[in-house]
Amino acid sequence: MVTEGINQINYRISLAHTYAPKDIFTKVAGVFVKAVIFPTMLLVPVEMVTTALGGCLAGCTFGLLEVVLSIVWWPFLAFLLGTSWLWLHAWYLRPILLLPGVIVALLATLYVMLTPEPEKDAKYTKLSMADEWPLSWYLLRPPAE
Repeated sequence: MVTEGINQINYRISLAHTYAPKDIFTKVAGVFVKAVIFPTMLLVPVEMVTTALGGCLAGCTFGLLEVVLSIVWWPFLAFLLGTSWLWLHAWYLRPILLLPGVIVALLATLYVMLTPEPEKDAKYTKLSMADEWPLSWYLLRPPAE
């Protein structure tokens, strides 16, 4: 089950890259996001600890902690998807969206890494939304083939 979800996200990522705009701003945004997010790999040991502790806390609170953490995630998701949609549909806004998009992608990645997520598919999906900005919209709504 988990690998099916991950395979589907990987397929959507490859579609997004295939149909991505080919302008310089999109290429620069992709490089900036990857460069800024790469150092978060140092947080993997911290991620394992916070996931374990958060899982225990979520169990103690009967899942209410997960609800609160999801509510905190929604603004990140809204910003990632909204700016991604603008990026793909309003090419003239790309220079303006570049810096805020990269910053929010970094913050969203940090948030997902440091919060517990019981389902690996959901965590991978959230990380992919942040890591693939400005193509996040294509992960939600893949382009027609």
